[in-house]
Amino acid sequence: MIRSVLGLLFILILQTTTFGQQTIFDSLELKLKGSSSDLERVDLLNELSNRYLAYQPQQSKPLAEEALAIAKTIGYKRGEAVALNRIGEYEFRQSNYARAVEFTTESLRLAEQLKDSSIMAMAYRVLGNTNTFGFKRFGQALQYQQKAFDIYKKLNDKRNIASFCGNITWIYGTTGENLEEGHTLANWGIHLSDSLKDYQLLSYNYNSKGLLYLKQNLLDSSLTYLALSNSAAEKSNDHAVIAYNKSIMGDIFFRKGDIQTALRLFTAAATESGELNLREVVKNSYYGLSQCYARLKNFERAYHYHMLYDELNSTLLNWETTQKALITELEFAEEKKEQKIAELELANKKARQEKFIYIILSAVFVLFMLTITALVIRNNRQRIQSNKLLQEKNYEIARQNEKLKQSNTVKDKLFSIISHDLRTPLASLKGLLAMALRKDISDAEFRGIIPKLNNLVIGTNETLENLFLWSHSQMNGWSFQPGNINLKQLTERCLSLFSESAKTKSINLESKIQSDVYALADENQLELILRNLLNNAIKFTQQGGQITLEAEVENNMVEVRITDNGIGMEAKQLQTLFDKKNTQTTRGTMGEKGTGLGLQLCKEMVEINSGTIAAESIPGKGSTFKVKLKAVKPGSNPV
Repeated sequence: MIRSVLGLLFILILQTTTFGQQTIFDSLELKLKGSSSDLERVDLLNELSNRYLAYQPQQSKPLAEEALAIAKTIGYKRGEAVALNRIGEYEFRQSNYARAVEFTTESLRLAEQLKDSSIMAMAYRVLGNTNTFGFKRFGQALQYQQKAFDIYKKLNDKRNIASFCGNITWIYGTTGENLEEGHTLANWGIHLSDSLKDYQLLSYNYNSKGLLYLKQNLLDSSLTYLALSNSAAEKSNDHAVIAYNKSIMGDIFFRKGDIQTALRLFTAAATESGELNLREVVKNSYYGLSQCYARLKNFERAYHYHMLYDELNSTLLNWETTQKALITELEFAEEKKEQKIAELELANKKARQEKFIYIILSAVFVLFMLTITALVIRNNRQRIQSNKLLQEKNYEIARQNEKLKQSNTVKDKLFSIISHDLRTPLASLKGLLAMALRKDISDAEFRGIIPKLNNLVIGTNETLENLFLWSHSQMNGWSFQPGNINLKQLTERCLSLFSESAKTKSINLESKIQSDVYALADENQLELILRNLLNNAIKFTQQGGQITLEAEVENNMVEVRITDNGIGMEAKQLQTLFDKKNTQTTRGTMGEKGTGLGLQLCKEMVEINSGTIAAESIPGKGSTFKVKLKAVKPGSNPV
């Protein structure tokens, strides 16, 4: 039940809260106003930025950016490295993990050039925390945390040693690896924190030791150290750690079968973490409340909290996916940058060699005039050929880059649909079926939610079918076999497929298409077009609505119209309705999900059949989708 906690008030970070911060702020700002040295201003701005990080983070970034600008102007590399680290720290605290890595990596490069171990340790800390709490890449995170830890041990910095004891122990407690070493580090961190009278660090190390015992399934020992963590956190006024601990303790009491205590702890954790915007703790608490109420057979409350958990979990998964995509893009750009530098260095080396040869040849110009002339001519030809080859290579690189972009577009779209529009309904279906299997709900209650299950299955099946067809078209193109299609027969077949879905919402389906109306089209593709349009009409039409199919022949073209009296669309939405870049998920009148993929498939297939598709809509009154295809007479040969 317990998940990794992202951004939990930036657990186990270098800085710890202290009292009397306003006095420090006032003193630093007074020094800044009286400073006449740019170098001193950079140091003061960086110090102020660091102080504001934990209290007023929105003020921290502008101060660091100002320090960075001044440091670059005066060539103050150390100040530049510290400012970049402050910005990286800020982006980490805002959950912008890719940008945090970008700025902190640049800070680390400068620190390595300066051979400044203290700034290197600061950078390793941010990179370690970002990989721990952001990307959950615990292997990389542990490497960065260990590097920073080694530096602070050499510096005998007890406060930071205690901090990184907690950091590394937290990773061990999460992954279940090196638990004995974790206990040793936790005990060291507790001893140092206690000797420093730093109750916030003490609460962190108690928490980490509690997690170790939890991983070993020693529940009573875990509860003991989590209670000690809460006691220390109360002394340091750290409400975030208290909320986090309550969520973990709720899970432990749930395992022990004390449902009422677990319910009380999860409720408190959800409320307190919500006030602090600790979304991962809120999510875990919602899940715990759902489990508790299910155990107490209060299925209405269990379902309520399970839905809250599902919604928040989907939001966090999407954000995590976005950040991982950004860091992948950043790493790819970094690789290309390093490759470009290597190519430039090679080109410079070659240029120096050519210059040296030219000087030698010039020195013997009088004796070898004819030879030199021939060499120059040959050199020029080689240069022209090299330039031509370089241009060809650049063109090929650009072409491959464009292919890569297109491939990434397809991949991102697939991941978006799979991670959200398929995972969410399947997770809900799984949860409901699990309740039924455990007999947490009665047969009558289960029969009551069968229509919802049916809608989930139908919606997921439509999404899967559209996703399969779209993916197939992206890789292999469309197969096209035109024929003379009787529109009345085809539409009646489509209407029968959606009769149950329409009946669920008491929607009347009516076809006014005559039996002698034929269109020239690929039957499978035209059926899929009509099914998608009918599915959308049902999705966005309210209870008791009306959906009508009509066809009209004019100028050798047949126009098929699907009209509903549903919720309609705004003009802005109509403009991007068939746009391939439009991947926004929409919801129908009963919460049905849509990806927009079906309309894109409709547009592609209509165009393959030499037709057009358009939509008209009035908000609150309904929509009409029009498909125009070539009209044919019954019995004529397809052209």
